[in-house]
Amino acid sequence: MRYTETLVTTNTKFRMSLLQPLVDLHTNRGAVLKTVGDRFQALRYGNRLEPEINPILHGCGVLDLQIRPLIEVKGPDASHFLHGLLTNDIVGLPCGRWQPNLFCGSKGKIKQRLEVLKLAAECVVICCEAEAGIAVGTLLDHYLVREDVTLAFLSREQIRIDLFGSKSTVALHRLGIPEQACTGSFGEFEFHAAPVPWGTQTRWGCLLPIAGAAEWLASVLNSAPECDLVGTEAVDAVRIAEGLPCPGNDFGPENFPQEAALGDHISYTKGCYIGQEPHARMFHRGHPNWQLVGLRIPESVKAAAGAPLLHDGNEIGRLTSVSPITQDGMRAALGCVRHAIAEAQNPVTLESGRAELTPFPLPNTILRIVPETRAHQTSRNAHASGLDSDAAGLLLRIGAGNTIVILASAVHFLNHDASPALQFHRTRRTTNLGMAGADRCLIPERIQPDPLWEWAWCC
Repeated sequence: MRYTETLVTTNTKFRMSLLQPLVDLHTNRGAVLKTVGDRFQALRYGNRLEPEINPILHGCGVLDLQIRPLIEVKGPDASHFLHGLLTNDIVGLPCGRWQPNLFCGSKGKIKQRLEVLKLAAECVVICCEAEAGIAVGTLLDHYLVREDVTLAFLSREQIRIDLFGSKSTVALHRLGIPEQACTGSFGEFEFHAAPVPWGTQTRWGCLLPIAGAAEWLASVLNSAPECDLVGTEAVDAVRIAEGLPCPGNDFGPENFPQEAALGDHISYTKGCYIGQEPHARMFHRGHPNWQLVGLRIPESVKAAAGAPLLHDGNEIGRLTSVSPITQDGMRAALGCVRHAIAEAQNPVTLESGRAELTPFPLPNTILRIVPETRAHQTSRNAHASGLDSDAAGLLLRIGAGNTIVILASAVHFLNHDASPALQFHRTRRTTNLGMAGADRCLIPERIQPDPLWEWAWCC
């Protein structure tokens, strides 16, 4: 039976009976619940977010993420199979760590946002966004050809519960997670807990059986007065303040990762994966048309997600997320604007025009930065070879001690001492050496570049 058929034939009534103790626990604590498929999500507890934000930052906030589908990828080829599909380095991921990932199409745009937990080299768990389990499972099944891998839908037996805050680590130790370990025992069953990258805040993602989830959750809440349940609205407010994009709000299938400040979701050194070529081309040779940025909105200015952003009276983007919480009279927000506006940090306004907002880069904005030592070395080489050091060029490392500097007028083959040994004149404007706009050059075979180029802008 194929993956999707197994998923669709899951016994829903049986699962709901197992989840009823969790439903009772949340409702008894005043949760406002939202139904998502055959699961539920707690939006908030009570009418104010501040009491929930405090444990997220300073205590132990507990978020029930049962709506997130879980898929197990198991077998000798599990890590390498996912390594060739997803954007991040699965092979290099240590066991007992969550890692953000993307499943992209061949043109580089985002299909799915995932989190991956490696329990062992041959056992990896994928946590999908809400209601994306069938879509992700279908994609994995489509690319599974000869690899020794099996796929299983874990959400029939397990759910995910996350712990936030500085006291969350202590709470896990009390529940049986030893130091430097990701597997603990509670009663008759085992559970897994691993750190989740989440800005500057502490976060643990826990996987546990549905049958014992309510009892485990009650033990966490009773372990210390700083532990309390939190809803998605409070977590979202902290997420925006941390500058972390959210799928569905800040990016979607129409976006490239470079547009959505998802630098922690991509490895540029791992090698090939689906969508790698357009990602590498955009990183090394260009830039995205749009860029997700951070904004600070005065408390007195009304703003909501979807509101247009203006520059010189022209619409250049939109707000994507706005925090309901104010700090020092300002609210954190995220917005998607034109790349030129983001790069220059030009001020933008809302339609009311009551305040100028200055966009700033988010923590995981993908920027192409030349190391200072390389830039200085390039400048010195250009000066020593008699080239104008102010002229912009492209530097390619093609072998030990040999470089080519491509300028609009000529190509100089430089030795270790940076003296010009050969000079080849321009023939015509074209794309050469895989670089758009470079001058076509006649290069002898003996100095043809190696397949692996390390290149950076020099000026």
